Amino acid sequence: MSKQLTVCGVAIKQDAEGRYCLNDLQQAATVGMNERTVELYEFTRRPETQALVEEIENTGNSRIKALETKRGRNGGTFVVKELVYAYAMWISPKFHLEVIRSYDRLATEGVAVHASAAEAVLDDPLTYMEKVIAQAKVLKAERDRLALENKEMAPKAVVFDNCVALRQESLATFVRTLKAITTQYWSPRCC
Repeated sequence: MSKQLTVCGVAIKQDAEGRYCLNDLQQAATVGMNERTVELYEFTRRPETQALVEEIENTGNSRIKALETKRGRNGGTFVVKELVYAYAMWISPKFHLEVIRSYDRLATEGVAVHASAAEAVLDDPLTYMEKVIAQAKVLKAERDRLALENKEMAPKAVVFDNCVALRQESLATFVRTLKAITTQYWSPRCC
């Protein structure tokens, strides 16, 4: 996970691939900027958004999806940086400018803190730093959890790569070959 981005005082989560949580950006827009409340699906289903996602995925050198929705406790809609800009532009010029400035602070100073936080730092630096440290602990715990999850999934990825990708099978075809699975042992026919 890279440096923490904060927009309008709202910390924007990132997933293991470094994509940003669009749900957090929505919260920053509606709470921090008093912008209109919008449903994320309105943005993600727009033809312009779909075309941008397709262009990003076709021209990028990465294998990660530009837009992915994850379910569960740490779920949300996660997007690449270009889609963060597109979303902010779609909300309003004011929010778009705030996002650009937050990224700029993150890139040039290594910290993306909302301008209103400057007073809090100067008035009570100890309390402010305690909050920053608490947030860093939460982010570290999340990063450690994701690293453990990736480590646990690694053997499954190897099986998938060896049995499916190398044979150029579909996932459905691979699953049909797993008839020999029992609670006692695993004996796939494909390997």
